[in-house]
Amino acid sequence: MRTIPQGLQDNLDSGATTLCWCWKIIRNDGVVFGFTEHDENLQFDNLLWVASAGLNPGVLESATGFTPDTGLATGALTLSGISADDIDKGKYDQAAIEIWRVDWQDTALRVGIWSGEIGDITRTEHGFEAEIAGPARRLGRNFGRVFSKLCDAELGDTRCTKDVSAVPFLRATTITRLVGSAQFAVLALNAPDTDWFSEGTVQWVDGENVGQTHRISQYFQDGAEDVFTLAELPVRPIAVGDAISVVSGCNKSIDHCVDRFSNILNFRGCPFMPGNDSIIAGPTEIQ
Repeated sequence: MRTIPQGLQDNLDSGATTLCWCWKIIRNDGVVFGFTEHDENLQFDNLLWVASAGLNPGVLESATGFTPDTGLATGALTLSGISADDIDKGKYDQAAIEIWRVDWQDTALRVGIWSGEIGDITRTEHGFEAEIAGPARRLGRNFGRVFSKLCDAELGDTRCTKDVSAVPFLRATTITRLVGSAQFAVLALNAPDTDWFSEGTVQWVDGENVGQTHRISQYFQDGAEDVFTLAELPVRPIAVGDAISVVSGCNKSIDHCVDRFSNILNFRGCPFMPGNDSIIAGPTEIQ
């Protein structure tokens, strides 16, 4: 139940108010922004709420039951302090958002109206558009383990424990040729298998994408070159001369775990778990 400060309630009852809307965004890296529709900056809750930020939360649609509240927020990149680079790097993915109704003459008189998170966010040349959704959105996510025949660890993480920080699993190289916007070639790395880097990762060591990591969706050897296709476009265009490091891939199967990585003791799948064929199978006659 929402609690309204008595002073704010008195103002509402009088019919003459000095109210404004305020929005707080808490990025997934912990950086916090405050915005207000008021024509002057406000200071409360140990945060500067910037006026005329070009941020518009749009209309929120509330629903009963487990359907999440939804809405759409739009803004100007040059005015709001929200940069295109930060959006591209995913810093606003699932960022928390709060909406407040505040008396700008006395900011102690305020009430929280809505809270949720940012969903899909897209940008144009000078602006952005973000889907915002209420807490019920989290009910649609998987938490904990999902059991399957395949391993659910990531290669090299604390559950996998395999050290992939050296040859033959990790190779340093330089992009020598662009094949497409998400495809490039390097000099042959002499990998042990033709699919050695499939489902692996590429990390940029320098260039405009430095620090970014991307999944490899396809890898093949082509004479004196190795060709990589990324699962998604990098934040910035790929360039010839970019220094990268590539890590071998794992298809999550028990065969890969045994034959490629000799890591069966840390296999996190259930390879002998009965499948749908066992569930629907009928009785058979024993001869």
